[in-house]
Formats: sequence, structure tokens, C-alpha cells
Amino acid sequence: MEMERDVAFAAVMIISAVILTWKWLSLYDNVDAVVIFSAFLLTLSLGLLLISMEYRMEKMKEEFESVKRTVAINSADLEEKIEGKMRAYLDSIDDRLDKIERRLYR
Repeated sequence: MEMERDVAFAAVMIISAVILTWKWLSLYDNVDAVVIFSAFLLTLSLGLLLISMEYRMEKMKEEFESVKRTVAINSADLEEKIEGKMRAYLDSIDDRLDKIERRLYR
């Protein structure tokens, strides 16, 4: 949908540049097909450049979202691993504290 809209805007830009160039040159009775064709090529290349930049930005946005999801998944796994190790150490410390408390109450 957006691509069609961008192409339509580029077409309007190209047509308006050609008409503007033709009208401007006709004011001086100096209509030159090479100048009009050059204006056509200039606006066509500018339109295609803008469309390709938008396409690249969309592609980069999709890649960024993919990396973001990957980092979120990896961070969740890392958090679970760290939590498991901390729980094991804390259980060990709790056992030692219980042994010390039992010795103190004897």
C-alpha cells in the first residue's frame, strides 16, 4: 500500500517537473528537449532514491525488531540461568546457617 503511494508521488513529481520545465522554457521560446529530458531524469532519479531509502529504512527496522526479539529471548534465558545458580548458592548458604544455628543451640 505504501509502495504504491510512494510510486504515485514520484510519478506526480516527475510529471510536474517535466511540465514546469517545458512551461518555463516556453516562456522564452527556447523549448529544448534535452533540458526537459534531463529534468525528467533528475526527478526520476530523485524519486527512486527516496523510495529506495524508505525501503532500506523499513528493512533496517525489521532487522532491528528481529535483533530486539533475539536479545529479549536470550536475556530471559540468561536470567533463568543466573537465578538457578543463585538459588543453588543461597540454598547452600541456608544449609550452612542452619548447621551453625543448631550448633549454637546445643
